[in-house]
Amino acid sequence: MTTLADIIAANAAWAPSYVPVGIFVGGTSGIGHGIAEAFARHTHGRAHIVLVGRNEAAARTILARLPSSGEVYTREFISCDLALVANAKRTSAQLAARFSRVNIVFLTAGAISLKGFDPTSEKIDRQMASLYYSKWAFIASLLPSLRAARGAGEDARVAAVHTAGRGMPVDLGDLGLEGALGRGMRGVRSLVGQLASYQDLMAEAFGERDPTITFTHTFPGSVDTPILRASPSLALRIAHYVRLALHIRGEMSIGECGERQLYGLLNVSA
Repeated sequence: MTTLADIIAANAAWAPSYVPVGIFVGGTSGIGHGIAEAFARHTHGRAHIVLVGRNEAAARTILARLPSSGEVYTREFISCDLALVANAKRTSAQLAARFSRVNIVFLTAGAISLKGFDPTSEKIDRQMASLYYSKWAFIASLLPSLRAARGAGEDARVAAVHTAGRGMPVDLGDLGLEGALGRGMRGVRSLVGQLASYQDLMAEAFGERDPTITFTHTFPGSVDTPILRASPSLALRIAHYVRLALHIRGEMSIGECGERQLYGLLNVSA
């Protein structure tokens, strides 16, 4: 594994001649927060940064702490509940209309629950919507702006953060994963494995359509985020506090994760 010191040095050497536009979907917490900070740090604040999520207070705190170059660049939070795909489509379309070019898109939003199939008003499972369908909607809407950036000779890079490398065969009889979701703990392995494959296939499909744009699916490993603590499932919240009580740590900090994820995206070829 590349050392963290080498990764930071490589990220610091990234010096785009243009002012990059970074959109961080799920950037108000955890991994997304770490990536947004790394992006701002290595552009020395000379970047347009948009955080998309639900926690406005957290977003305001993050944005206020980002480095500034002394010039005026976008620092914005956009509220969007990704459990509804319609929200993702509307928000991403608005961003595409505002930014004629977009250089970096990180999609880290998601939640973990053992509730089982939990349909929204769109009749899509709440987890599936935020972990997969809404990510697809964001990428599809932002493609024109990504293409414009690439056409101008700039970076055009997209990363969906989930569980790359842990995929399993897709059950064509359960494409909505309602069956896996309905099996509770017994369906977790199938659910995680198939969602990983969904993310792989999403990156591959967009990459085949636009081979000059970089699309990746990543898995940062165990990261010290609030995802278990914030889970709607009591069992997962208990697991979080048991880990704390037993001092079971070993997770990567969100700062280190942000550096590693940015490095990975900047150094992978389309």
